[in-house]
Amino acid sequence: MVALAGMMLAVGGVRAQDADPDFKDQLRDFIFYVNVHQPDAAVATAEELLGRGLTPRELLDRVEASNLQGELDEALGKALRNEALEPTAGRILTMLNTGRLQRARDPNEIEKNIKSLTGGLRERLYARERLKAASEYAMPQLLEAVLQRTNIQLRTQVQRLLNESGRAPVIPLSVSLAEVEPAAQEQIVTILGKLGYRAAAPFVSELRDKTLSDPVRAACDRTLASLGIEGVSTSELYRQLAEGYYDEREELTSFPGEDVQLLWNYDPSVGLIPTAINTSVYHEALAMKLAERAMELGSNGPAALGLWVASNFSREIDEPVGYDNPAYPPSMREAMYYAVASGPVVSELVLDRALDDKDTRLARRAVASIERTAGPDLIWDRRSGKSPLVRALGYPNRRVQYDAALAIAASQPKANFQGAQRVVPTLSGAIRFAGTRYALVLSENEEQYRSLRRVLEGQDYVVLPYGKDVGDVVEAIAETPGVDLIVTQAARGTTEPLLDAIRSNPKLTAAPILSLVATDELTKLRRVHRGDVSVMIRPFGIDEAAMTVALTQLVDDAAGGVIGEDEAREYAMRSLRALRDLAVAQNPVLDVSEATTSLVSAMNETTGPIRQEVAEVLSRIDRSSAQSVLAEVAMQSSGSERIAMLDKLAGSARRYGNHLDGVLVDRLIELSSTGDDAEATAAATVLGALGLPQSDLVRLILAGE
Repeated sequence: MVALAGMMLAVGGVRAQDADPDFKDQLRDFIFYVNVHQPDAAVATAEELLGRGLTPRELLDRVEASNLQGELDEALGKALRNEALEPTAGRILTMLNTGRLQRARDPNEIEKNIKSLTGGLRERLYARERLKAASEYAMPQLLEAVLQRTNIQLRTQVQRLLNESGRAPVIPLSVSLAEVEPAAQEQIVTILGKLGYRAAAPFVSELRDKTLSDPVRAACDRTLASLGIEGVSTSELYRQLAEGYYDEREELTSFPGEDVQLLWNYDPSVGLIPTAINTSVYHEALAMKLAERAMELGSNGPAALGLWVASNFSREIDEPVGYDNPAYPPSMREAMYYAVASGPVVSELVLDRALDDKDTRLARRAVASIERTAGPDLIWDRRSGKSPLVRALGYPNRRVQYDAALAIAASQPKANFQGAQRVVPTLSGAIRFAGTRYALVLSENEEQYRSLRRVLEGQDYVVLPYGKDVGDVVEAIAETPGVDLIVTQAARGTTEPLLDAIRSNPKLTAAPILSLVATDELTKLRRVHRGDVSVMIRPFGIDEAAMTVALTQLVDDAAGGVIGEDEAREYAMRSLRALRDLAVAQNPVLDVSEATTSLVSAMNETTGPIRQEVAEVLSRIDRSSAQSVLAEVAMQSSGSERIAMLDKLAGSARRYGNHLDGVLVDRLIELSSTGDDAEATAAATVLGALGLPQSDLVRLILAGE
């Protein structure tokens, strides 16, 4: 029967080959055209091959059956260095690599390769190579093979393979420790010790704390010693590992560059159970799980909870829309729920982390949580001598600055603190400049600058003057409320020093950067900045449409998008309400009068509800310039707006008396005499509140006769 099945498979394979006799000819043609430098013909032939609708696994099988693998690899290497051929060659190479991974990770292939570990030398070497390529995907079957007791030769070979498999077995083996029998625990702990990865430490330490077996405890001690672990609690080891996942360290990423990673659980009745999870939320899932374990084991202080809240915010930020996250079930609430429930001290830890990491989106969520829960005593931590909220006022993103200023104002601080003088000016800036976008272009020459400037101005950016490097425009940067976007086009080999110079300027440390580079630098620089959402690398010569799309994506990912008209209006209104509340409360720390100059300017720059709110704040500032501008605007206005402004002016007069000069008073007297009933009464109200001399009142009476 087996022989018959083998014959059927062989015949099926022959038929598959016979059904497509020209595949090998097309493959040979592609190789030929690449070698004789005919890119158009090579691309056309490659497109025919790719147009066959083959899966990656099918393409790999046919390439291997053609006996042209070596020649194809050489031709693809040449094609990848040719600008015209690189995209097509990249597609072929990606399909072949995907096919190899799919074959290596196929459970049937894994089972076959595990059995081959007890075969001849050549068979064993081939099987080991394939199993290492399968990486974590082979772990359920490898663990089963290493724990079985019937085939000693197989167990020995699998254990030897695991000892040489690098980091791939570490987490799957570690999560199984608590659920297997003591003999298996001792065996796994020994393997983990030989592998030498600290990621295993918290699991081994927890087993050491709980085991009743002396041999297991001794194995744990040996492994922890070999990992350099001494005097660290199990809960702290879990927290440290959670930090590593939060930082997305390379050694904790199983499949770099892939869309999917694996989460692991162990069920004694089933064995190791992998769960696929989107890479965008993989690290956050494990950071949260490990932080939870740290807290369960008694982690003291808010550090582990702060890490959990930060990870949960990051999960929410990075999670694709509509994604069904296997690590965050629907029964869990939104991240903000847990943040506000944790209190402002924890959210300040999250904010501090976000500022250190230049994580703008996380910083904004942390500030929003603090604003909801913080009282006046939290603004300045006298024990540590610092405040993340105050520090956020200097963060190089205007949204974060505005949010921080609003949060501080909402807390109504009662005691002075370092940095208090920056709050009111920041709120004033939000009123006038929130909707203005500023961009910096650094390029080799002015022609490039003009071309890039035109594109940016088409997206409503105000572009700073020309500069080749940061030093050329340092004064312009200092005078700008904030730089929202940077575009660079540097000479070959100078992009990295330029980016370093940009990030060394305090106002530019978090600004999104689009860097245009030579084609031969593209791969290297993309690899260097992989994982940094604030830096995007694109080739020279990108067309305007593609650049516009790239800029939009960059700013969306790095800063949450541009501040649009509606959002700018909302910031202005919130800032005005904050200033009003501070003025009404006569806050002893935040002096609203420091905003007078900006508010006076805003009276001439704004309209509608925002202008009314500006007037309301000015009516609560005891300065002659504030009262005078209210009077001037009232006289320049008409209809309902004039009456509203006269009402604000009357409020100012009631609170602070008369700060108007004689000319403005005379104009008010005239209006009270000549205006319609509503305007005249409103003007007369102002005059009464001003407390004018009796002679002026007599003029009013006589004018009415």
